[in-house]
Amino acid sequence: MAEIKVVATDIDGTLFDDDKNYDVKRLNDYIDKLHQKNILFTVASGNNYDHLRRIFEKTPDIDLFIAENGAQIVEAGKTIFEHPMPKVLVHDMIKSLNSELDLKSLSISGKKATYAESKKDLPLYHMKNLKIVPDLFQVDDTFFKFNIQLQHDDLTQAIEFLNKHYGNDVYAAVSGFGSIDIMRSNIDKGIALNRLSRLKGIPLTEIMAFGDNLNDLEMIQEVGLGVAMKNAKPEVLQASDLVTETDNNHDGVLNTLQTYFKL
Repeated sequence: MAEIKVVATDIDGTLFDDDKNYDVKRLNDYIDKLHQKNILFTVASGNNYDHLRRIFEKTPDIDLFIAENGAQIVEAGKTIFEHPMPKVLVHDMIKSLNSELDLKSLSISGKKATYAESKKDLPLYHMKNLKIVPDLFQVDDTFFKFNIQLQHDDLTQAIEFLNKHYGNDVYAAVSGFGSIDIMRSNIDKGIALNRLSRLKGIPLTEIMAFGDNLNDLEMIQEVGLGVAMKNAKPEVLQASDLVTETDNNHDGVLNTLQTYFKL
């Protein structure tokens, strides 16, 4: 087994418990001890960077954030990699999503903020830096992801529409809160860690990654040591090299770090 140089972890269902809390003091202590061993600590999430920065404001020593499911990598507050949606595609999709789907809400995640024309029915937990604008077409920003909610629970038809009309440019995935995330094609956490590996000159075999859900699957498969949470989806459990002894509600990530690195 190669010596681990990077630890990457998902948040919801992984580092955080079901109430979206984590042991701040213990994590900060472990990051400090990992740094003493020259190991980088990375958060890999589907959330936007602004949200990640805010929820981890009590943990300032996180080395890197992989945001937007891999579309953006931020180090020390500076973007070192991004793969945004072309503005022409964004404008075309705003038009067709509104005309072709029975939308309850639509928001676009950008580098500066998350934008919507109304706050009504938005999954607000993930949108701390939300800007309500009169016209999405007029927003000047770099865009990474759409989030839509429908007036009904059947999301299949919307996914099929998106795959049929935009399959070469984006991929759509059901996310929490009964909504659909629409991201640029060829983006996932595994591809992002591959990019990070090249940027830092650290082989993938020297990266350890924790995850629980299907959007963590690629990074679990890609790295040298893929760790599934005890509470992970069956596909993630099957793809992993290691499974935590405790779940996300009982510090599964922190306990594994303590044991593996003798912290």
